Amino acid sequence: MPLMRNWLLFFHILGAAGWVGGGLHSWYSYNQIAKDAARSGAALETLSKGADRYFGPVAVLTLLTGIALVWTQDPWNWGDTFVLIGIGVFVFSALWQPLVASKVERRLLDAVESGGDVPGAMGAANRVTAVDVAVVLVALWAMVVKLGA
Repeated sequence: MPLMRNWLLFFHILGAAGWVGGGLHSWYSYNQIAKDAARSGAALETLSKGADRYFGPVAVLTLLTGIALVWTQDPWNWGDTFVLIGIGVFVFSALWQPLVASKVERRLLDAVESGGDVPGAMGAANRVTAVDVAVVLVALWAMVVKLGA
């Protein structure tokens, strides 16, 4: 069991690190690329499509390995606060991305393409990304301290 636990934990941490790191990288990249609105449309579109292909698998890896850890490891159970927070973050992200983040991202892409209000759209995108990253960081903190275990 310790070998399986270690591998599950490794991939769970890898998924969480990829989720946090990808969010921070996207936040930085969008800001840097959008500064030059005249040339950034294709680059932002490419970054957006890449993010769609990246974050889904990273989030699923994190979720599935977390579930496997709770199922197979005695010290953790479904009632632990950190486990519930982790599940909550996955549910939040599954709702936040299509209902809020994708619309704000589309607004930014449209503003860049049409020469519209890029600073306003970028500000909205920054606020949405800040919420997303903050929620994942809270989950990461809860996992590290094993909140409620």
